[in-house]
Amino acid sequence: MAAQYRAIADDLRKGISSGRYPPGTKLPRMQDIASTYEVSDITVRKALALLRQEGLVESRGRGGQVVREHPDRARLITRHRQIERDELGYFSGPEVQHWRALPWPDGEQATRIEQTDPPADVGSILGVAGLLTVRRRLIGDPAEPTHRQLADSWLPPWITEGVPALSGETGKGGMYDRVEEWAGRGLAWREEVSVRMPTPEEAAVLLMPDGTPLLRAVRVTYLPPEAGPDPLIVEVQDIRMSGSLWALSYPLDRAPSAAWPPPPASSDYYKAP
Repeated sequence: MAAQYRAIADDLRKGISSGRYPPGTKLPRMQDIASTYEVSDITVRKALALLRQEGLVESRGRGGQVVREHPDRARLITRHRQIERDELGYFSGPEVQHWRALPWPDGEQATRIEQTDPPADVGSILGVAGLLTVRRRLIGDPAEPTHRQLADSWLPPWITEGVPALSGETGKGGMYDRVEEWAGRGLAWREEVSVRMPTPEEAAVLLMPDGTPLLRAVRVTYLPPEAGPDPLIVEVQDIRMSGSLWALSYPLDRAPSAAWPPPPASSDYYKAP
């Protein structure tokens, strides 16, 4: 038999998902829940804590437990993942063209440039170990406080040695302009998207309520090879944003196997190799 607090949490969760407790409404008082289920206040507290961990409710002190907006019931804001450019430089999709650098919680606005160890997956992508240069930025919509993201640009030693501006102020057009000027050719990008829970520091900077997942996009910036099979990776950018606010949009390419019109049924195309 499931623990009592889990059974209570299940019932309340069903009430939330069914709309009996819509977003913005209060759950019943703790004393009333305890009376209904004939359990102690401690058991009810554990049930409510579970719902908070799941991001379904938030505590408002004397205001009680209030049902939050949730991805299952609220439309997410779609972000198209594509590289675009305006007079200021490159940006990743039309929804963020107006975004600008935001002040850090301590009031500092400049890009933070550090020498430190990268996350394990970033170091693996770059194929290097030890300290790397990272350019840390907090970027967002000046009119919507929660619409923001963290962007850490991890740079391998060969690119910071070749382009010293990357270790300081990059000027108009930003980092990508300086790299393309140095290389004499255009950059290319690829991304991998994943979800995890935020660290306390990430949740605080991104203004994320408890129980909210983090959406993480790891963008690899590279120079396509002029000769040989391997591209030259010049940056790995670790982008984090609130998973309760954003959804990503991207096209699905039609592969040759899905060509229209389809080949005749007698074609070798349908035969097993």
